[in-house]
Amino acid sequence: MPVQVVYATAAIMFLAVFPLPELYDTFLRMVAFGTFGWGTYKNLNFGEKITVFPLLYGFFAVVYNPITPVHFPREAWIALDIAGGAILLATKQHIAE
Repeated sequence: MPVQVVYATAAIMFLAVFPLPELYDTFLRMVAFGTFGWGTYKNLNFGEKITVFPLLYGFFAVVYNPITPVHFPREAWIALDIAGGAILLATKQHIAE
């Protein structure tokens, strides 16, 4: 995955803290799910020591799952959006190719 996609996903997540239409939340779920799902897949090393990255990316992939949405209060979503965007920026070298 190009690093530009990671930057774009983080930007989309940071924008989600503002009150935007529900369609934006659906778009965010699809983009974040794809990015975190790819991060989970890329960081799985079968037969080697498991690091925290696949678990962290997997957690966010489950939270942002667009097929079976998880419902949290608005304040929790704001915290998750900020944390998810920050994690993407901080660990971009583990996702980007």
